[in-house]
Amino acid sequence: KTKEKILPQPLKNGEILRDRYKIREQIGQGGTGSIYLADDIRLEGRLCALKEVEHNQALPIEVFKQAREQFFREASVLARLDHPNLPKVSDFFSDGPRDYLVMDYIPGKDLRALMLEARRNKRLIPEKEVLAWADQIANALTFLHSQEPPIVHRDIKPSNLKLMPHGLIKLVDFGLVKILAPEEVTITIIQG
Repeated sequence: KTKEKILPQPLKNGEILRDRYKIREQIGQGGTGSIYLADDIRLEGRLCALKEVEHNQALPIEVFKQAREQFFREASVLARLDHPNLPKVSDFFSDGPRDYLVMDYIPGKDLRALMLEARRNKRLIPEKEVLAWADQIANALTFLHSQEPPIVHRDIKPSNLKLMPHGLIKLVDFGLVKILAPEEVTITIIQG
């Protein structure tokens, strides 16, 4: 007899986690869980994004514990980061088999949506804007790579770069972040 895989139920609008975060709606879906827009009940008017990590329930208990420990290590490193082009992580916690990372909610469109919109309108995004965005992204990466230990994002793509209404770019989705151990640090420089 094989066990049927029980699919996790998404959080419901209005559901409250930790007596603090009231779910408004699901705003994203990834390979390991969902992202929700929520109100921080304690800080009236503050919106936040809850990134949910759903661990595979078929994992042996020891592997599950290791995955959860890894999540908490990475979350505590991310919570210490403070840079204008990164969302601020303000909390992390577990609820049953799920782990949550609480971050600033970043309003605006991602660069993929802006590129598709420009293509539909048969126009190009001005070079000056693109170079300003690249400069901000490079500043965020320099900051991440200069941490002790260095942090590598590993999933930089237009859909993970959000343009806020006032022109600031934020590098989002730390789902594939890697905290490098000192022995893993290798730098390759190619000069032309």
